[in-house]
Amino acid sequence: MDSRDAAQLIAPAIKEGQRWADLGAGAGTFTAVLARLVGPSGTVYAVEQDATATRALEALARKRELESSPIVVMRADFTKPLELPPLDGALLANSLHFVDGSHRLTRCAASLPVS
Repeated sequence: MDSRDAAQLIAPAIKEGQRWADLGAGAGTFTAVLARLVGPSGTVYAVEQDATATRALEALARKRELESSPIVVMRADFTKPLELPPLDGALLANSLHFVDGSHRLTRCAASLPVS
């Protein structure tokens, strides 16, 4: 999936200035799209536990910083409690097939501070 396809999928749900979490962000295809859609007044929390993917996300965050789109990279397991501010939404685009058991995902979703 490329960024144009990702944008078509999620753009209707995203508003400028919002705070979103991209859980299991991978290398950041959806993270970059979220950052563009929320704009400079919003924030995207890219949560990823893989070290290689986290480095790619950090590089993306540095690049987006130059364009004033905030991305906060968090190296963490999204199936465990996360310390996040209140969110407008959470995206789990390509991460669900990596979760072992729906009970872990349900616990994760219940702990998110989504308003």
